[in-house]
Amino acid sequence: MDTESLAPERRETPHAERSLEILDAAIVTFAANGYNSTDVQEIADRVGIGKGTVYRHFGNKEALFLAAVAHARDQMIVAVDASKKSGLPPLQEMRACINDILRFFDSRPEVVELIIEERSLFRNRRPSLFFEHDEKRKAEWAVRLQELIDAGEIRPIPVAEIQDTLSRFVFGAMFFNYFEGQSKGPLSERSAAMIDILFNGLAVQK
Repeated sequence: MDTESLAPERRETPHAERSLEILDAAIVTFAANGYNSTDVQEIADRVGIGKGTVYRHFGNKEALFLAAVAHARDQMIVAVDASKKSGLPPLQEMRACINDILRFFDSRPEVVELIIEERSLFRNRRPSLFFEHDEKRKAEWAVRLQELIDAGEIRPIPVAEIQDTLSRFVFGAMFFNYFEGQSKGPLSERSAAMIDILFNGLAVQK
């Protein structure tokens, strides 16, 4: 058998790596076309593989779409983790994390489209797959927030309420900016003012 005739995907690309390539292409394609108008063949063409290979990796179109949403979420987490924050005081670390999330969405508008498409398709699903919490991370931040409360650095508000408010602030800002058409520029360039209001409030302390 002539091994030179084998498709590159079979000869060179490991299964896990190929899956990531398919997911990257799926994010872009689903975001651009919408779920219903996307032909899996187009995703396969972006990667340079056969349509059957996509189905061997993900089974069907819906499973591929949901895997793409989860992959986009994981990419956001990786982007936040990649920023060096070790040694920062907890409040500064929180500011840095918020800014990293906003910067991620500035650079990846297709992910916002994907989230909107997921909500449209699976509106009865709660919560959205993209916003399903990583319980380990949530617990770690709960400990940090409680330490800040105990140290008197932030107000003694229930930790769960703080976490919910931070999530609504960050992702609400992302959606508002997207629907506004980014006319005021990248969110990350305005994050300092936004975070200042979030952390310090509007009322003058007397």
